Amino acid sequence: MKKLLYSSLAIAAMAVSCQEAELENNGAANNGEVFRIEAPISETKTVYTPPTKVTWATGDEITVIVNDTDANKFTNSEGNYFETTEFIPEAGTEYTYHAFYPYSSFVTSVDEAGKTDTWISVPSTASASQNGLNSTAHVQGVLYGDGTATGTEAPVIDMKHLTALLKIDVTNNYSEAITLRSITVSTNAAGQYLSGRFDVNLNDGTLTPNSEQVDRCVSSSTLGISDGILEAGATASFYLSTTEFTVPVGSTLTISAESDKGTAEDVRTYQQEMAFAAGTVNNTTFSFENPEQTIEKLTVAGFLAKPVDETVFYELTGTVENITNDYFGNFNLTDETGTVLVYGISSSKGAEDKNVLSTLGIREGDIITICGTRGEYGSTIEVMDAYYISHESVPYCDVTPSTLSVEAAEGTTTFTIKSNESWSIESSNSSYTVSPASGEGDAKITVTYPANETDEAITVTFIVTSDSGEKTVTLTHRTAISEPNELFISEYIEGSSSEKYIEIYNPTNNEINLDSYSVECYANGKNTPNSNNIHKLTGSIAAKSTIVLRNSSAKLYPDAVVSNAANFNGEGGDAISLSKNGNIIDVWGVIGSTEDYGKDVTMRRNPDVKFPSATFNESEWSTFEKDDISDLGKHTMN
Repeated sequence: MKKLLYSSLAIAAMAVSCQEAELENNGAANNGEVFRIEAPISETKTVYTPPTKVTWATGDEITVIVNDTDANKFTNSEGNYFETTEFIPEAGTEYTYHAFYPYSSFVTSVDEAGKTDTWISVPSTASASQNGLNSTAHVQGVLYGDGTATGTEAPVIDMKHLTALLKIDVTNNYSEAITLRSITVSTNAAGQYLSGRFDVNLNDGTLTPNSEQVDRCVSSSTLGISDGILEAGATASFYLSTTEFTVPVGSTLTISAESDKGTAEDVRTYQQEMAFAAGTVNNTTFSFENPEQTIEKLTVAGFLAKPVDETVFYELTGTVENITNDYFGNFNLTDETGTVLVYGISSSKGAEDKNVLSTLGIREGDIITICGTRGEYGSTIEVMDAYYISHESVPYCDVTPSTLSVEAAEGTTTFTIKSNESWSIESSNSSYTVSPASGEGDAKITVTYPANETDEAITVTFIVTSDSGEKTVTLTHRTAISEPNELFISEYIEGSSSEKYIEIYNPTNNEINLDSYSVECYANGKNTPNSNNIHKLTGSIAAKSTIVLRNSSAKLYPDAVVSNAANFNGEGGDAISLSKNGNIIDVWGVIGSTEDYGKDVTMRRNPDVKFPSATFNESEWSTFEKDDISDLGKHTMN
């Protein structure tokens, strides 16, 4: 058996021993349907076992051109056997066989010059990516061999590599894991193509750029990587196929790798000619170095004085104010020297995560330390590419809602505490109890009350005391004969596109001045509304009548008042509140909840509802089709 040896001419090269593949008939052709051949000792394919062995894998497919015209697909079904139903040789006929790996449906026949008449891609699509680390199973290049035989006689085909293999050992010198996404090898040497679309010359088994696809031939080759998580200090191997190429003296070879930490590059200039020959494995190394960049700590005023530069990071510490977008993390950072807008924040450098502020529990008033670059948008100076370093939570104890209103019958109602400290609750009326009466952190408080059998409403206060101060919840216990005495939300529409509406109803017999009222939108599960989602009402509302607020782009009901409180979408928990003198008196939705609700729907308050409620009760609402504005601008109450 003939043995072909290819010596290495490249970086720390290691030769691959490529033995001829003796393809032979494995007996009769299965009732004339299947022609089966065998490659018993092939070291020519995908599974690379260092230092030299490359073997076939079950399911491998090769293209075989017979007598320069017919292309057939042979498949490795078990061990070293290949078979096809596309071609059955005839007795007495002489055949010339040209075999290619990998299989390509583009290779159909050969031209007069002995080249394939359609191109094959190098690297092939199968070798363009590697899944995980040290994954030798994908190692791939272009292989070619030819041979002759008569009739059913098995051809003897000398298979050899037409491409070179680069084994790149990558080391992560960061102090944390990195995620590799791709590795690229390129050269500035003139006329050297590493990948693209090529013809195979069947006369000498070389690759040449396809004349019609030469613009697709490039001086670089890229390996895509999936699941390429490389732990700190670890080294892993990656395998990249190229055509045969040479780097002359004075030219460069560049290895670059992209990861979640950015792109690292290693440019190498050679003092002697380096040849990356077909059939060789070329070993080299590459490392990700952790740049020990000293990050300058600045005040806000110092940061504002710096020039725009997206490559230089600065450290800032200040108070979180005016969170305008919790999803991206837009807020103002303020210290004793000034205020600057932080345009988005990630959990670490280079990360692309969202909802960082809420995930880390960062609230307005907290002290935060970040790093970012100095940028500008128009005339606004911004902290760009910001990432989180640390924060200090200020003590807080928030109570919502601050007002409760219940009917005369006995029952229960609730309010919510959001806190990072201990608290206790005291009731002004011992008949009105709370549970739990003390605790630490967040809690849902249940108020239990008896029936009000008097002729007048009863007012009870609950004092929530913590280290950060006192908060008061006021409960109004109505009588059975109480008349409606307060505005409430009567309709909510979350329709197509920007068709968003909120209707407010005056159930009383008197005109009400609106100067002390406001409507708020709590976007994406926030516990407090953004300042640009608060609509302060003005003017007055007549008895038994409504006012309607709309999104600025809504078209179906143009007579409504444009309102920035109508910027909701039913996703991620967008609640609506009606407040009086800064205290919530009515709500639609659950403030602080991130669950999707109220999407693509119209909801109207039931006619038997006469009073607002600072606790959302879905049973008080009826549901209709989205974009149903038939009742908008009016409301029915029993």
